[in-house]
Amino acid sequence: MSRLSRRCADVFGLSLARRGSEWHLDGDTTLLNLERRVHQAVRWTNGGPLRLEAQHWSGPLLCEPAPAGWIAGCFHFYEYEKPLQLLREGVIDAWIASYPDVPAATDPTIACIGLSRMPIWLVVDQSHPLLELGEQVTFADVAAYPCMPMPDGAFPKFQAVLEACGLWNGGTAPKPIRNSSQSRQVNSEDLIVGFATPLSLLLSDDSCRVLPLELPLEVGDALLVPRQYERAPQTLQLLAQLRLRLESLAGAAPGLVVLDGVEHPSAAPSDQPFKEQWLPSAPSMPKTSKV
Repeated sequence: MSRLSRRCADVFGLSLARRGSEWHLDGDTTLLNLERRVHQAVRWTNGGPLRLEAQHWSGPLLCEPAPAGWIAGCFHFYEYEKPLQLLREGVIDAWIASYPDVPAATDPTIACIGLSRMPIWLVVDQSHPLLELGEQVTFADVAAYPCMPMPDGAFPKFQAVLEACGLWNGGTAPKPIRNSSQSRQVNSEDLIVGFATPLSLLLSDDSCRVLPLELPLEVGDALLVPRQYERAPQTLQLLAQLRLRLESLAGAAPGLVVLDGVEHPSAAPSDQPFKEQWLPSAPSMPKTSKV
């Protein structure tokens, strides 16, 4: 971490600690979160560039180049909780999440706007033994091979479907598989069963093959923004740009359905005037905090 970052942490009475691959703040973050809310309000109300994040598969397709008025993030998220936390704390201003792992429609602070729906498939390398089974392949056949490892709880609703199909590996890396006919170990990476959607397949190479099985789950993309900015001009413009990009990809992604905004999973709009509705309210200061 830079000296400037450490000095900033000292100002707020915090310490920085690296756990795993992420930096974490230790201490009472009340003042820091208030500061973040102020900076976020300035970005939205003064027309400054806003911060947009996405999952590792949706970012390259929908956010490059960055939509007008937005700064694109690094798109390195392979889970649900961390980007949602960054959005709640005001570190980022919008996040393209993976449906159905999104906040509930009744969430008081985050608005969820559907962008797309599509199926999710099982995919393997072009030389994978499962392809020899053709249309007769079953989930039981797939379960005999290692599935792409995912951290436990990274995408809870998706994980529940994998568990029901007998495909969840508990977030552990696959072990080498012994080929009895040749009496040698086969590289398990070549036998991994992965997951793909019509969109993510656009990022894969020609060696990827889709198994004739469809997971019992409809997935898609959803735009998440703080609820007070749900109807801000920047949000509406971003939605229009993202839907245009999705529509431009639909021809190369069979099964992709672009939502037109009629289906809106967030709560009913307030009766407040528009400007008052998306301006942030000042958070209350806990009695134990000292300024």
